[in-house]
Amino acid sequence: MRDPFVVSSISWREVPLEVAIDNVVSIEELLKAKVQLSDYGDIAGVAFIYVIEQEEDFYQDGFSYRPKLKEIHTQIRLPYHEVQKSTQQEVLHMMAAKYIETMQQWLPRKKIANFDWKRFVQDVQDVFERQGWLAAVGA
Repeated sequence: MRDPFVVSSISWREVPLEVAIDNVVSIEELLKAKVQLSDYGDIAGVAFIYVIEQEEDFYQDGFSYRPKLKEIHTQIRLPYHEVQKSTQQEVLHMMAAKYIETMQQWLPRKKIANFDWKRFVQDVQDVFERQGWLAAVGA
């Protein structure tokens, strides 16, 4: 993996570029600046791909851990029609919430040795909260 945190998207052509690109760049840069993976154990990288596709069966959600590479890979869907009717800021909040929700749901199932997933998730959640990304937009 090129960096400890890689955030990307696979999106339908009607999804505005500022949603598909700007938001993933914002999340990736924040994670790289504020979260040190080595603080949580033996993980080399976390890749998170947001899928924003109109066709619901085109890409399936996935979460995997590659022990030899010590990498977590996720591919998680955001609701296309919700993204389409939302502002860029609202989509950023959806993406931050989906990141936390995904990690809380999947990491306990993977039982990754030498990785303090609870502290990792809490710290990422704290970083997103300090940015205001987990608060309701317009609140």
